[in-house]
Amino acid sequence: MSGCLIGVDGGASKTRCVIATLDGDIISRGLGGCANKNITSFETAVFEVRLAVMDALAKGGYLPGDVISAHYGLGGLSTDQDLEAWLASLRAFTPNALITASNDVFLAIPSTNRDFGIAVVSGSGGNIGAITPTRSFHVNGRVNFHSNQLGQQALQVVLWQTQIEKELDPFGQALLDLANLNSEQFLGIFYTQPKHLARQLAPYVSELACQKYPQALEIVLPWLALVGRDVEDFQEENRLESLPICLGGSTFASLQTIIAENIQFASGYFVSSCPLEEGALQVARKQAIAHKLLK
Repeated sequence: MSGCLIGVDGGASKTRCVIATLDGDIISRGLGGCANKNITSFETAVFEVRLAVMDALAKGGYLPGDVISAHYGLGGLSTDQDLEAWLASLRAFTPNALITASNDVFLAIPSTNRDFGIAVVSGSGGNIGAITPTRSFHVNGRVNFHSNQLGQQALQVVLWQTQIEKELDPFGQALLDLANLNSEQFLGIFYTQPKHLARQLAPYVSELACQKYPQALEIVLPWLALVGRDVEDFQEENRLESLPICLGGSTFASLQTIIAENIQFASGYFVSSCPLEEGALQVARKQAIAHKLLK
C-alpha cells in the first residue's frame, strides 16, 4: 500500500480526521475529543488529536509512517510558540510526513475552495479569521455566536411548553421527534445534562428552520443576524471589507437556503461544500504537490 494524506479539524468538543490516498480519494475517518489546549491541557489536546489520527489510520489500513503530508486545523493555536509545540508533537507521531498546522478557523477557506477570504466557523465555539491575497493572517479572538445557542434557545421553548403549557406545539413535538425523545426523557436529560441536550437539539433547529417552522425561524434568523454583525465588525476593524466571506462547518451548511434568503454580504459569500477536515485534506494535498511529494 502506498502513502496517504491526512486532514484534521481539531475543535473545542471533538477532533475529526480524514485519510485519503495520494490521488485524493477518501479512505477512512477517525474521531477524538477536544483539541483546544485553552479548554483542556496541551498534553490532553495532543492525545485526542493522535487518537483521531490513529483511529482513521487503523480503519484505512495505514501506519503512521505511511503519511506523507498532513494539515491540522487546531482550536486555540494562536502564537508561534503554540505552533512549534504542536509541530514537534505531530512530527514525532508521523515522522515521514510534511506537516503544517494553523488555527482551525482558517479551514473554512479551503473548504469553500478558496485561497483567501474571511473565514467564519461555528460549532461549540465560534470564530472569525482571515487570509488575505498577500497571505497575511488575522484571527478575531472572540465572537458572540456559537451553534449551541440554537439548541439552548430551543431547549427553553420546549421547557416552557412541557412545564408551563403542559402541551407541545408542532415545533416542540417535531424537535423531540427528531431527537427521538418524549417529554419525560427530555426533562430527565435537561436536569442532568443540559449542555449535552442543547448540543443534541441544535442541528434539529436548523433542519426545522429549513422546513419553515415559524419558531425555528424565530431562533435561527436573529442568530444569523448576530453572525453578520460580528463579521461586519471584523471586516471594519481589520479593513478587510473587500474579502469574500467563507462560512464553514455543519451548521452553516445546513442553513444554506436560509442564509441565501435572509443574509447579504457586500463582498459576497460562500458556504462550505465539505466538512472542515476535508478542507484540511485539500491543504495537505496542495502542499504535497508544491513540494513534489506526489508523482
